[in-house]
Amino acid sequence: MMMAKQFWAERTHSQALFAAGADSLSWQQAMQQIAVLSQYLSGQSVKRAGLYFDDAAYFAIALLACVQAGVDVYLPASLSDDNCVWLEQTVDIYLADEVTNKLAIPTLPVSEWAALGCAEVNCYFVNNIAVVLQTSGSTGVAKLINKNWHELCLEAQILATTLPATMIQDQPIVLGSVSVQHMYGLSFRIMLSLYLGLPIYRQRLFFPEVLLVTSQTYRNVIWVSSPTLLHTLRLSHDVSLAQGHVVAVISAGGVLAQTSKALLLEHICPNVVEIYGSTETGAVGYRSDQPYWQFFQDVRHRVDENGLAIQSPRCATEQILADAIVEYENGFELLGRLDRIIKLADKRISLMQLENKLMTHEWVADIHILKHPEGTHLAAWVALNDVGIQAWRQQGRKQVILQLKEWLAGSQEKIALPRHWRFTTALPRNAQSKLNPVDVQQAILQPVTQPVVLDQKAVAADEYWLRIQVPLDLVYFRGHFDAFHLVPGVIQIKWIIELLQRYSWLTQMPLQMENLKFQHFLRPADVVELVFKRDCIRRKISFQCLMHDKKISSGRLVIPDSESHVL
Repeated sequence: MMMAKQFWAERTHSQALFAAGADSLSWQQAMQQIAVLSQYLSGQSVKRAGLYFDDAAYFAIALLACVQAGVDVYLPASLSDDNCVWLEQTVDIYLADEVTNKLAIPTLPVSEWAALGCAEVNCYFVNNIAVVLQTSGSTGVAKLINKNWHELCLEAQILATTLPATMIQDQPIVLGSVSVQHMYGLSFRIMLSLYLGLPIYRQRLFFPEVLLVTSQTYRNVIWVSSPTLLHTLRLSHDVSLAQGHVVAVISAGGVLAQTSKALLLEHICPNVVEIYGSTETGAVGYRSDQPYWQFFQDVRHRVDENGLAIQSPRCATEQILADAIVEYENGFELLGRLDRIIKLADKRISLMQLENKLMTHEWVADIHILKHPEGTHLAAWVALNDVGIQAWRQQGRKQVILQLKEWLAGSQEKIALPRHWRFTTALPRNAQSKLNPVDVQQAILQPVTQPVVLDQKAVAADEYWLRIQVPLDLVYFRGHFDAFHLVPGVIQIKWIIELLQRYSWLTQMPLQMENLKFQHFLRPADVVELVFKRDCIRRKISFQCLMHDKKISSGRLVIPDSESHVL
């Protein structure tokens, strides 16, 4: 059994363990904090601790302190109301970046760690504590997955086999876009980095632009990301920032589209490692420069009508992944989940295969295909990239759908072509790259009638500011504005009245509109600012719709006398 003491074998006292410029922490500084926190937990007789951190350094320190003190760890995926109830009913203490008012249990935020005092440094982490994670599975409903410290150490050891010694000899900084609260981020950003002696970048990098800029600030880096982010990376980004700095890209949490992988290989780095697995099983297989997936050496598997069954020293109880695979002499091919291989008109159709094909189109950033909830045909929920959005604005909805269908038609039977299409700028995937079934159902069945509110704030008592985006698939585009999509003026007024009602500035319809002007087009994906100003004496509300230096529309609403309680 590999012991966690090996994590520290190659470190010197001054070596950066957690990187973030001036906020970097050395090995010695981290070990001192671990010792102090461990001593505090032991002194308080803590048995179970809830951890929730954005900062990877403090997360790792808290985790290792719990191991040293023999304290079981519980990792909520978010601070939702349900998760807060779970923590309150389960743990003795809550360790986090900062205090939350949602929990009625003892809390120790990072700001209070300095007051804990000093303790003798101990480099041994041998207590086999429980580590309880949450996963949404395939349903969107959180379920608990029980791991232990030894399994996490073994996971780090097996994952290390995917990175050759030459790749890590210069100790690249590990940059991550995935949360440490989930198995993927925990395994790669924390456990693998500690095992290999690689410095960990403390902040999570949510956007490709930030990932590129941060990569430039270090000699060598490794990206730990998901297809959700990597699919948004385009040549329109300044990829030259990362060239010569990225020694490997690790992707997990979903299937990485071939177009995205090709872009990474050609413009970012020659080493792209894909990982296949789940929270329940841990890492099951990997693929780098070979066409087929390879099982990790400690994995035992079998395939039957229920899908792929997995067992390993990291997964003692056999788990069914419900994925269909085809095995070859030199590896295996993933066909997708069994529930994503459906029958239509006696034809077997792989929804994942359809998605993979559409992901190769230059307009598509993300896609989810399903059987229509109220029919026997297929429905496609498509996120367009910048090039696709321009095509949408120039050619219109019908032409975009026609060209996407033609793209599929060459390799699919007619029955496999989606008949229902819904478009957006991004699919709302969670930290594990999964979609909530409720969001999918709503997207397919509900017409899009409202703008997307991106930001909002009260500037003053009588001034309110919002930033909104026009949806791509707004139902009002169809018909009169079918080829050249515009938001009609009457719909802009409708939105303004409804937003004023939502923020309690208005409860009835206005008496009239004054000085109403429409000066520029409002089009799909446009992001605009709305400014509302209230004149209580004259009983009027003025509005302006602005995009950069252009005024899209403006006017005033005259408020009825009966609205005095609002004004």
